[in-house]
Amino acid sequence: MSSAIFQETKILVCVGSGGVGKTTVAASLAVLAAKEGKKVLVLTIDPAKRLAQTLGIEGTKDVTRVPGQDFKGELYASVIDHKKTFDDFVARAAKKSEAVEKIYKNKLYQQLSTSLSGSQEFTALEKLYSIYESQAFDLIILDTPPTKHALDFLQAPQKLSALFTEGVAKWFRDPAGKKTSFLGKMLHTGTKQVLKALEVLTGSNFIHELGDFFINIEQWQEQLLKRTTEVHRMLTAPSTRFCLVTSFDQAKLKEAEFFSHQIRLGGHNLTTVVLNRVFPYWLDLSAEAAAEKAHSELVNLYSQMRNYYNQKDQLYKKFEATMKKDARIFRIPDLVKDISDLSGLEEVSALIVEGEKKA
Repeated sequence: MSSAIFQETKILVCVGSGGVGKTTVAASLAVLAAKEGKKVLVLTIDPAKRLAQTLGIEGTKDVTRVPGQDFKGELYASVIDHKKTFDDFVARAAKKSEAVEKIYKNKLYQQLSTSLSGSQEFTALEKLYSIYESQAFDLIILDTPPTKHALDFLQAPQKLSALFTEGVAKWFRDPAGKKTSFLGKMLHTGTKQVLKALEVLTGSNFIHELGDFFINIEQWQEQLLKRTTEVHRMLTAPSTRFCLVTSFDQAKLKEAEFFSHQIRLGGHNLTTVVLNRVFPYWLDLSAEAAAEKAHSELVNLYSQMRNYYNQKDQLYKKFEATMKKDARIFRIPDLVKDISDLSGLEEVSALIVEGEKKA
């Protein structure tokens, strides 16, 4: 029987702020889907070294069948190569091969394709869409990039495409205003003055690179805007579900509440919220400690710990009461160890099943 989290789902996007265990949850969900018989791919960004080794993707960007598995279905993994994904997109979108070579050599493009704000989010979604189009998998699970704020991920493609609006690009393609009307030339007089000031501030080489960049992206500018629309359609499709991962502390819970609201405002399907690493897996909050005299210090320590986690439990219950009306919410306890092999991911996947049953 398929877990509720996967029902009628082709794409599961795991979102959340940094440090909440999102990558491990995404990989464990992929293991669970493979155990249930699905051919599943987990797309990740920057897994820890031992987790990358477990998934068989250390040192490679290719889609790789995870070694050592014995599941009813099949589990594949891949790390997103941002530079290659951007290069592949440009190569497909550009109509002339010489323009592709020129843009690859452009220093501004090299910056854009690797480290400009929003570029990693764009390439993550571009890679996701390419694989989605191939229909090679029953389910794709995307582990989203670590962002300062989780909302940045959903807004990144639109922000990036806004950089390439014709209104901005034409400044640099035709700085002298030779192709414009008299009124246009008047406006370009102001543009030339702005560019002149920029040239003084940044150096003529930067302005040359900028102009060269906008001339050579002209061929794929339209494709980028089209792709942004297609990606948005994919992200808002009924078969694309969002899983919001969060954990204690209070700031992250508050951010999760805000982000869940923004996801719904954007027309996306938030169906699951995971409270990760809530308690040590061995802690039973309902258990009463036997106050044996010989172990009084140990009993006292246990009581302090239980009181601490009971206070956290009250915060969790308040958070769950707020979120329950919009999405299924469940908890995953903390295994109190690094998850660095396939058996560890299977342990977490079993905890997910238990959490779902209690939800």
